[in-house]
Amino acid sequence: MEYAILRRYEEVAGYVSKVSAAADKNKDAFGFLSSSAYEEMASKGQLWIAVNEKKELKGYLIFGGTMPALKIFQVYACKSARGHEIGKKLIDAVKEFARNNNYHSITARVAADLPANRFWEKHGFLVHRQVKGGETKKRTINMRGYSLSDNDLFGRLGKEENGLQPNGPVLDRPVYALDLNLLLDVFKDREGYEKVVKIMQIGFQGGFTICITPEFKKELERQSASFSDDPVLRLAGAFPEINTSLDISGATESLRKIVFPDRTVTRKSTKNDESDLMHLAYCISAGVDGFVTREKALLRACNEIKSTHGVAILSPDEIVLGDDEFHKTSALLNTNFSLSFAPVTEEIKNFLRDQFAADAIFNLLAPTSRINAPARVYEARLDGDLFGVYFSQPPRKVTSSAVAGLYIDEGSPQAIAAIDHFLEISLRSKAKFPYRLNIYIGRGQDLTKETLTKKGFLWAGDHFIKIISDQFLSGKNWTQFSKSIKSFCGISMPEKFPSKKELQNTGVCLTDFNGRAEIFSWFDFETMISPRFILTSDRSCTLVPIQEKYANGLIGDTKNQLSLLSSSVESLLLEKAYFRSPTKALIFKKGGIVSFYVSGSKSIQELIGFARITHSVVVSVDEAVIRYDRQGVLSQHELSNVADASGMIHVFTFDNFLEFDKRVSFSKAKSVGLISGANLVSPESIPFSKFKALIELAFYD
Repeated sequence: MEYAILRRYEEVAGYVSKVSAAADKNKDAFGFLSSSAYEEMASKGQLWIAVNEKKELKGYLIFGGTMPALKIFQVYACKSARGHEIGKKLIDAVKEFARNNNYHSITARVAADLPANRFWEKHGFLVHRQVKGGETKKRTINMRGYSLSDNDLFGRLGKEENGLQPNGPVLDRPVYALDLNLLLDVFKDREGYEKVVKIMQIGFQGGFTICITPEFKKELERQSASFSDDPVLRLAGAFPEINTSLDISGATESLRKIVFPDRTVTRKSTKNDESDLMHLAYCISAGVDGFVTREKALLRACNEIKSTHGVAILSPDEIVLGDDEFHKTSALLNTNFSLSFAPVTEEIKNFLRDQFAADAIFNLLAPTSRINAPARVYEARLDGDLFGVYFSQPPRKVTSSAVAGLYIDEGSPQAIAAIDHFLEISLRSKAKFPYRLNIYIGRGQDLTKETLTKKGFLWAGDHFIKIISDQFLSGKNWTQFSKSIKSFCGISMPEKFPSKKELQNTGVCLTDFNGRAEIFSWFDFETMISPRFILTSDRSCTLVPIQEKYANGLIGDTKNQLSLLSSSVESLLLEKAYFRSPTKALIFKKGGIVSFYVSGSKSIQELIGFARITHSVVVSVDEAVIRYDRQGVLSQHELSNVADASGMIHVFTFDNFLEFDKRVSFSKAKSVGLISGANLVSPESIPFSKFKALIELAFYD
């Protein structure tokens, strides 16, 4: 018997009601999805139907999710086709789809008491953790995953799917615009409104950023014209709004050909069509990552919209599938991470067992010996519940290595923040010798993998490694560093120190122990050796003044040595945003080095550390609030005060903050000629000779 898999909406639309009926008969295995959810997934081409030669329904698969993990929501084979490997055919097809579309993994949630677990195990979906199910059945849910990543040393560092360098921050948080109808679902108590409420809760807590378009309010105002007071319009004021002055007419016309190719502009619902197009056109012009909607015409055109304009069209059901998909979302992350040299609690051990931590990781937490230093342990909690643990032992010079573990329940709305916080603590650790950091993570931690890769950690088969340099690389120490890298992790580098033109036009060629060679751009190579960087003979540095109160919030407590644990949430992010007036914006370039000068008090007037620019742009205050608000410390009111007369503001994001061993006072910097007569009232670019002198004062004097 031959079977075919139907994928396009036109092919599967006639089967939606049968799929919904089959799912209802199997609620014990699948849980509950509204009938509209099946229609929405079909519209997106994410409901696949297996049929026989007579075009009879014999099985189906529903999937969704966003990068880096594709999620399988349901897979089903009819009893009449059991033994014909319908499930295997559907799973193999979705594996091929995920691989071709550069997903890192495929995940599935399977109740632990279901026989279906044998099916998932057989097809390579391993259990990477277990979570509690809903309150009704009180089940245990197996979180299963199938890895699609290449198990090579280099991973995917710095590579975009289309081969282009990212044009925004390295660790961009997703920004989703909401369709007006979703808010009306809540107010009118329509089917599926609970999912919309959950999305708003997660957005307000920082899992992603949510916003609305100008058309959102205009559409509300048109509908509210006959009312003296509209509570929905009042609520809309709580959401940040895209405010773009760009002409969206071109995007609107392009979208019309994609979304409504056969509709005339004189039809009855033309106004609604135009409103849908304008919502999406604003999203495109503002660079929003996704538009969340139930509008079927947009869902059906999701693939072409994504490929043509780069904006994902998302259904609420694929962001929040089930009632227990996410943890409680009533409070913010407890940012007071605890540091303890005491014995690890049973709660932490149980958490690590739930994350399937390896025995080698538990050995790190065993009582210390004369050889091993005690592990430093940090924990992340949400509403009092433990959802993240990071611990590491200091590097040992005799082995030139250190070992750490990072275990996160990525179902938490604050997973991204916790990953950032723990890794920033890790990367700010210092030693007086170079070493290799070996970091182990739990199964299925796709967000963690993506972050580690983007921050220069290399995949080594069963863990990640990071090269921690104690020197700035130059022609004098390049050969010695090359030998260290070879001994640390088997990576070969060119023996000759590359020229600036070679770095700009080629980068650095690395070869692993299997002889596989790969080129890393200058930016990506410096990500690997971060927070140190390369010193070429003409490299400059920009001195950036920052008020003490903002430095405390963005970098850490600056009174003495920088303290992270007592600092704000923003100071523990891997990538932060600095806001300033647009003057001199052109001197800030991606990959450039800045040095922060803390001013504004009599006690502190010092250059305190280096950082690397990851992104620089002039935007409106409104766009800054939407795109960068969780990376910076300025309020919207403060941003408006900094902006120029046209409401524009310069923002640069930075990472790899490296605190000076010895702070450089204003008087010292002035006496050696680092600071001009303007006395650092505004940013100053200094040439290599002064840059080198600053390094000598800060680290070697």
